[in-house]
Amino acid sequence: MPKTCGERTASATEPDDPKSGVVPRKSRAGRWRATVLLAVHVAIALHIAHWWNSGSTMTPLEPSESMEFSKHGVINAGLIFFALAILSTAIFGRFFCGWACHLVALQDGCRWLLEKLGLRPRPVQLGLLGAVPWIAFVYMFLAPLLHRAVFGNGVGVGEVQLTTNLFWATFPGWAMALTTFVVCGGALVYFLGAKGFCTYACPYGAIFGIADQLAPVRIRVTDACNGCGHCTAVCTSNVRVHQEVRDWKAIVDPGCMKCLDCVSVCPTDALYVGLGAPSLWTTRAKPARKAGASLGSRFLGVALTAAFMWSTFALLLFHGGEFQPLFSLMLLAPSVVVALAFGGKAERPGAPGFGENLLLAVAFLIGLFAFRGYPMFPGVNEGVPLLLAFALAALTAFFALQIWRMVRLPNALWQARELMRAKRPTRAGWGFVAVALPFALLTGDGIRTRINAVREHSKLELDVTRARSAYERGVARAQLGDFDGAIAAFEEAVNVQPEFLEARENLAGMYCAAGRFAEGIAQYTAALAINPTDADTHFMIGRAYAESGDLPAAERHWQTCVTLKPEHGPGHLGLAELAELRGDGAAARRHRDAARQPGQ
Repeated sequence: MPKTCGERTASATEPDDPKSGVVPRKSRAGRWRATVLLAVHVAIALHIAHWWNSGSTMTPLEPSESMEFSKHGVINAGLIFFALAILSTAIFGRFFCGWACHLVALQDGCRWLLEKLGLRPRPVQLGLLGAVPWIAFVYMFLAPLLHRAVFGNGVGVGEVQLTTNLFWATFPGWAMALTTFVVCGGALVYFLGAKGFCTYACPYGAIFGIADQLAPVRIRVTDACNGCGHCTAVCTSNVRVHQEVRDWKAIVDPGCMKCLDCVSVCPTDALYVGLGAPSLWTTRAKPARKAGASLGSRFLGVALTAAFMWSTFALLLFHGGEFQPLFSLMLLAPSVVVALAFGGKAERPGAPGFGENLLLAVAFLIGLFAFRGYPMFPGVNEGVPLLLAFALAALTAFFALQIWRMVRLPNALWQARELMRAKRPTRAGWGFVAVALPFALLTGDGIRTRINAVREHSKLELDVTRARSAYERGVARAQLGDFDGAIAAFEEAVNVQPEFLEARENLAGMYCAAGRFAEGIAQYTAALAINPTDADTHFMIGRAYAESGDLPAAERHWQTCVTLKPEHGPGHLGLAELAELRGDGAAARRHRDAARQPGQ
């Protein structure tokens, strides 16, 4: 029976495990790690409480806050924290993920609950989707830097911002936060394995995985190892520990989060944390048992990965409404080089072939398009954030692959469960379809919503172009003294784009120049409804009222004008003239003096 996505035994019973029947002893490291993770969450709660009580606190110690530096050159506490975490990983290995990440704690808690219910999550091989965390990291942190360097004013430091009174501004609302917990800490663990989010969605894990391959500190093995496989059985990072220490004399998988469960349960105490060659330069101690892939298949794999990375970059950038193929290519070249150089040496048994990888790529892109920004909850003015969209897209790809296998294979498995037997769905198979179908409908609704949004955006861009063209035509006609032609052109611009303030104010001015004050005042009033604090508009509507003979209305708007902008010279001169008309010489002199102040 062929292996399918996620098929793996519960206790490392691989063909090369000589002793796999003994239950491993309980990990002593697990309790310590749980205590540390609990302490991390207490510290987070204290940080939030400090902000809540004082109104201001240190900026969030969250790696995503580093995006402020990438986008605007802002140094905050999150950037410093993230940089220190990366540096420590490059020395000591990927301890941060296993011992301090709140999402790892969430996933571990879900795994623990599932195991208490008799369900053991097993890792799923989704092939090239392993590149998604690196794509996410490049898009979130490196793409803005590159954009600033190429199209902006360089990548210098703008400001240092270590405190904030808007602590929660960059975090999602409660609806999306709870959805993230359910999807990333629940569904991904159940369907994709104990570290499903880390493997297929986490951008921070990508850079930590690269830094880990440079770390001289790693889990190593002595000659006391007897190959029992207990280490692999208890590993929640989805690492084939017994195989790696046999073949490399150390753990070289960048997914290893140094939870130390493997070290703790080793019956011969053969595993230890020690210094040595980083995994990037570790040489194989035991030759591979079979030849690697052919040059042609490797080339196809790299080509598909590159095409997938470029497509994902292009789709992510398109979310802003503009297709940027060239900038996507600029991101692609270094991304592929780094992905090839730091792909890791870990073996991935049961990985999908070219055809299934192609299916995974297409399904992931469809899911990402469907879910990013998707308004999942009616009445909640918040769309699906980026990392949750990555997680949902990974689930989309997983369901697509598994349904494809159910259709194609006479006997299909998932999590050691038979979904198809002799080309017929089993009870478990029907249950799987019952879960996949609503998810497919949700994905379809997301696609429909996003297509409508794209159409609306395209219409808006077309309207902007039409309005701008009509506006420029109106300016040209006004310069020629053709008031009727200018009015017609400005009216067209305003009808196409009602919030086009320049066009509306020019239309109002043309109405007034043609003696049509009531229509001009109506347009100025509409402009103030859009932007009520524009001092210049208040001045112009005041002038229109004055020319039409409504001096009290003119005074009211000119007074508002100089209140909003005390240095507004024309506004003060208008008020001076009105003061002179009613014989208030002192007020007239005061306003004329204000109009003569430097810069007015």
